[in-house]
Order: sequence, then structure tokens, then C-alpha cells
Amino acid sequence: MEKKITPDTYIKRNNEVFASTIDDEVVMMNIQSGKYYGMDSVGSRIWELISEKIQVQQVIDQLLEEYDVSEEQCRSDVLEFLQELNQNKLLKVFE
Repeated sequence: MEKKITPDTYIKRNNEVFASTIDDEVVMMNIQSGKYYGMDSVGSRIWELISEKIQVQQVIDQLLEEYDVSEEQCRSDVLEFLQELNQNKLLKVFE
């Protein structure tokens, strides 16, 4: 069963995923599944922020400083994005 990601959750990107930056966007391949993924500039920024273990709220706070977005919208979008990464086994979630 997948863990629900909340602002209090600690996460880190899965280092078994091969990722490369092309024109400010991250392109990844999950070596285990063989699937490719592409991220826009905001997704790429989140990927950069989760290179080390970090609390989701810290990611949200950082994005609020960098982008003109409401806290509610940012939180919703980040949680949805991270849940999708988790479903695709691109993320490590800590207790």
C-alpha cells in the first residue's frame, strides 16, 4: 500500500532513476520499469529540490518564494505531483 504524501512527509528522489536535464527540463527513465518521464520547468525544480531528504512543506515553501502562486494552489499541485512520482516509483517516502 502506498503511503499518502502530506506536507509533513519526508521524501527524496529515487536514485535508481536515470535523469538528465535538457533545455531546463528533466527527462527521466525508471531503470526497473523501462518507462520514460518528462517534466516541465516546475516539475524539474521540484526534482532538483528533492535530491536530498526533505520535508514536503519545505519544497512548498521554496516554490512559494520562487513562483507567483497561491499557497493553496502550490500545496495542491505539489502534493498531486509527488503522489504521481510515488506511484511511478520515482520517489522514496520516509516514515
